[in-house]
Amino acid sequence: MNSSEIVKSIITKNSDLMNILNIIKEQNLAQGTLAAGSIRNTIWQELHHQPFKLESDVDFVFFDESIPEKASQDIQDHLEKIAPQYMWQVKNEAYMHNYDFSNQTPFNSVTDAIAHFVETPTCIGAFLDDGNKLQLIEPFGTEDLVQLNVRPIPLFKQDGEHLNVYKKRIKSKNWKAKMAKTEHIP
Repeated sequence: MNSSEIVKSIITKNSDLMNILNIIKEQNLAQGTLAAGSIRNTIWQELHHQPFKLESDVDFVFFDESIPEKASQDIQDHLEKIAPQYMWQVKNEAYMHNYDFSNQTPFNSVTDAIAHFVETPTCIGAFLDDGNKLQLIEPFGTEDLVQLNVRPIPLFKQDGEHLNVYKKRIKSKNWKAKMAKTEHIP
């Protein structure tokens, strides 16, 4: 199996992630996707034969410029009512381009937004297509995710300011102590 097939296999065997993906699909939001840590952490837990536990919030991203930014909170509130067992975090990526730095170019899709997440194994998304088939968004592939390698995406290697964001995340997430191999940047 290649790394994408491994990721898909782990996701489809996980009843919580499949439930979450179905809930996301039912919201009928443009490009609704489960992303980032929800997937990354699950894959790492499975590869390390650890019990499954959603360690952080459920990262639900979508992209719709016609929906006001503040509507994300209303969607999140709705999800907390219908599926309170999950800690939802809903973000309309049409408004998230200035998350790490101000005056950045706006994203043009969920895929574009995911391609701007700081480190490669976090640049992952999953959704159910119209035929309920699992699809992945993997702008940097899934090899680093499956190999437990954490490295900054090229954008976050470009200068000291970007590298500092990466370094702060490495320190705050403590991935090295947990299971991952982090790329050391002096």
